[in-house]
Amino acid sequence: MFKLDGESESICAEVITVKKIELPSVFELDFYRQQQPEFAYLAYEDALENYRANGISMGHLSSHGALRGHLLDYAKKEGSILEIGPFHAPSITGDNVRYMDVLSTEELLEAVKTAGHEISNVPEIHYVAPKGGFDMVDRKFAAVFSGHCIEHQPDLIRHFQGVSSVLEDGGRYYIACPDRRYCFDHYLPETAVVDILAAYHAQRKVHSARTFLAQRLHRSHNDAGRHWAGDHGAPSCQDYRELRKELFIDLPGENDYHDAHAWQFTPTSFFEIINFLHEAGLIEFSVERVYHTRFATQEFTAVLRKGAIDLDRNEVFLDQIPVKSVVAAVKIENKGLQTEIDLLKKQVEELRFQKNSGEKLVEHLNGELASIRASRSWAVTRPLRKLTAQFGMGRRK
Repeated sequence: MFKLDGESESICAEVITVKKIELPSVFELDFYRQQQPEFAYLAYEDALENYRANGISMGHLSSHGALRGHLLDYAKKEGSILEIGPFHAPSITGDNVRYMDVLSTEELLEAVKTAGHEISNVPEIHYVAPKGGFDMVDRKFAAVFSGHCIEHQPDLIRHFQGVSSVLEDGGRYYIACPDRRYCFDHYLPETAVVDILAAYHAQRKVHSARTFLAQRLHRSHNDAGRHWAGDHGAPSCQDYRELRKELFIDLPGENDYHDAHAWQFTPTSFFEIINFLHEAGLIEFSVERVYHTRFATQEFTAVLRKGAIDLDRNEVFLDQIPVKSVVAAVKIENKGLQTEIDLLKKQVEELRFQKNSGEKLVEHLNGELASIRASRSWAVTRPLRKLTAQFGMGRRK
């Protein structure tokens, strides 16, 4: 259980009692079996171990929660919802939804046209936040959703604090976030919590030069399928003819906001960072679910809860079994298989012994029968046996 410091601790105690819709488990056995029919025979513990050892790295689906659309079906049941950054295709629609963006409705329509997208689904923007703040939001929501939004925030901690400020106690923040391994961030290292802390300390409103330089040096292609296949392409720095000069051409300054990916996450690093920020008392959010990235896609999903929650780690997130543990598990499995093989060999030897003994018994009995047939008594009683046979045949007729 994670707790906040100071006055927030009393709020957390109340949040725990707030009844919420039950989210999909991070591992749903029947769903996993449906997605991977070859494992339909596995019991729960064996299937879970299989997923942690192999399925996570292979992008196997283990939960409905890993599917953005399905997870948002739960968000829709929460009541009032705020979607951040809907662009040309909001993920949630309905009378209970409000939209927030850095652009006004008119500006967003123009941006969508420029990007070559259809404008018919562009929603009305209720809250315009050109600097990313939440001061203009005049109400509380039961849930907030953002898709591919958190990685763009110059100050991630203040973003979480802002979202928390517009959520009801116990409210949820539903998130879809790119996994840096399967998008154009592939060659960039995972974000370190110290960089997030530094941005918070500097009260960053726009991205640093480092963010843009990192993209210019390490940007890759954005084809998730290719990344999953191991084809990551060449980093962007190899495209420059004069690297020293071209790196700094038109490098954005710090007077105006220019969009970029400031943070690079994997499901594991995101889980650990949110836990750290919560325990440090910097954000009110606890991790309620983090679902792993599925094959041939570039995003993972997560749900944060405002306040402390009392959940076991394995209910919130499934760690991948380290390679050494996998090897050890294989050795244990092989040891068990070897024991079974030895037992089967022993059974085969016993059957062979029984077969040999049976063959010897048959041979002995055949010898006895031959002796009887060759005896004097057998010859003397032959007529009697013949009559008996005839009498028997006659009765059967």
